[in-house]
Amino acid sequence: MLAQDAAPIVAWWWVGMCALAAVNIALLLRLHRWVRAAQPDRLERLSLSLCAIYTLGCASRCLIPRSDVARFGLVDSWLSSILIGRSIATVAELAFVAQWVLLLVYFGRRAQRQSVRLLSAPILPLITLAQCCAWYGVLTTNYIGQTLEESLWTLSALLLSGGLWLCRQGVSQSSRRWLDLTIAGCVAYILFMGLIDVPNYYRLWQAKEAAGASYLSLSEGLRDLQQVTITGTYERWRYPMVWQSLYFSLAVWASMGFVLIPMRLRRQETA
Repeated sequence: MLAQDAAPIVAWWWVGMCALAAVNIALLLRLHRWVRAAQPDRLERLSLSLCAIYTLGCASRCLIPRSDVARFGLVDSWLSSILIGRSIATVAELAFVAQWVLLLVYFGRRAQRQSVRLLSAPILPLITLAQCCAWYGVLTTNYIGQTLEESLWTLSALLLSGGLWLCRQGVSQSSRRWLDLTIAGCVAYILFMGLIDVPNYYRLWQAKEAAGASYLSLSEGLRDLQQVTITGTYERWRYPMVWQSLYFSLAVWASMGFVLIPMRLRRQETA
């Protein structure tokens, strides 16, 4: 059940997020049928599996929105548990970043750029560390965890875009078009993270520090994860509505694109 105090704009946003989840699942099913019919190789099958994990994880978070550190959710259900939501997010985000690595390795091979491997190798460990920072922030309610998490995501995106840029000179014109599109998406993501997301979490951390906030220990935080306030006030959801709308749409479509790019290029080359 939706929070009883849900503001109209928040309620309509949630309806839109539910519709977005349905659309993304439908797109995933269509993508699955298309890939299977195209006789995918091992890398393409793996990318499709990772995309499915990420898409379904994001769909569940669209249906049951929550804010982990602040301990509030929009839907009055046991599924609003922060422990459940953060666990789903961890698995989904690691799957998404594994797709980044696969795509970078794929273009590195096409461009015959061995140096790209050096840029791809740290990405998954960095995001694993970012997940540890996220869990630290969620458990302790200290926004320094989220500040570090989002900074590591930004660094990983820089490595991805740098690796893709190195591949541009060694690939065909059709490959370069896909590379340019992906690099442009990376740049937009890096700008959003660097100018909006990381500063926002830094300000939240600084505000709690200035207020003399006390933080939970890890064990206290683990016990506290079930304490979720169900609310739909606009003040609480103003920023989550922005980043969740962008993240659960554009990032999911990017994940699907990472499956399609190698297959599109293979089809063009064999046509």
